[in-house]
Amino acid sequence: MPERFIVCGDLHWRSVNPVARVDNFQEALTAKLYEVFQLAREHIASAIIIPGDIFDSSHLSLSTIGDLAEILDKRPCAVLTVPGNHDEYAGNIDSLARTPYGLLARLELIWNVHATPWGSPLGSVVVTGHGFNNETDRDKSQYSINRKRDRRAIIHLAHGMLLEKAPPFEMRHTLLSELEELPDLPDVLINGHYHAGMEVQWVRQTMVVNPGALCRLSASAEEMARPVQVAVLTVNGPGDCRVEMAPLQCARPGCEVLTRDHIERKAETEERINRFLSLLAAEGESKFLEVRDIVSDIARREALPDAVVKDALDRIAKAREDLGKTA
Repeated sequence: MPERFIVCGDLHWRSVNPVARVDNFQEALTAKLYEVFQLAREHIASAIIIPGDIFDSSHLSLSTIGDLAEILDKRPCAVLTVPGNHDEYAGNIDSLARTPYGLLARLELIWNVHATPWGSPLGSVVVTGHGFNNETDRDKSQYSINRKRDRRAIIHLAHGMLLEKAPPFEMRHTLLSELEELPDLPDVLINGHYHAGMEVQWVRQTMVVNPGALCRLSASAEEMARPVQVAVLTVNGPGDCRVEMAPLQCARPGCEVLTRDHIERKAETEERINRFLSLLAAEGESKFLEVRDIVSDIARREALPDAVVKDALDRIAKAREDLGKTA
């Protein structure tokens, strides 16, 4: 008999609105979770899967933790997870017992498959996982399974920067092609951490699934454009799995809930500071000791805001401190 699972991306539960959001972030995330629960009921899902970052931080108020606990208490089936980097203290997976994530696991509102694999009630699927730690994406084996195979299909959860191609900047990551080198891969690999998600991929006979984060925290062009969706995974048996994406109906378009105003303000501030420092440099090194007078003069001529002037003075003070000079 086929078993179905509703697969979500990172949750990042928090009470304070991210700077890029113009709506109420927690209310939007609550609506998404209830829609996920409804999808689980409609598909008679064996479990809901969230591969890490249940919380946005390991430092949260009791009321914020309680808000999510009340929602999860209404779950229609098991919620299977691994801890993500935001669920732990400084990437230390041994700290979980002291975290909000650890509390939810202790209350049996979520099931941590890193600690204890989960076997489906029908007996045809086992879900394993490896949470984030300081070796993630150095230790590639976190994406593989570490158990003897039996007649059950194996779903494995991970929380690493698993990408189709190398990023244009320095960042620890794992390429899909590197999974080819691993000796024992699961039937389905479900990965979180990378919020943009990816199309369903295959590595040998392993299906790789990342539908993208349930949350939208930033106003990057990628986040503005991507759909918020979950994956409906059907497992018929080992090597026989299929998936389809289901966009969440309650998720409003990115342009309605995200703003780039703060990004543009920051860029404008940086540009004005850089121009100010260029003007300051043009005054000549001989007047270095008269820096406060120079700052005041240029600020007056350019009608610069006090915040820009203060930032420039702070930077100059730091530079002089590094050079061993006194103000």
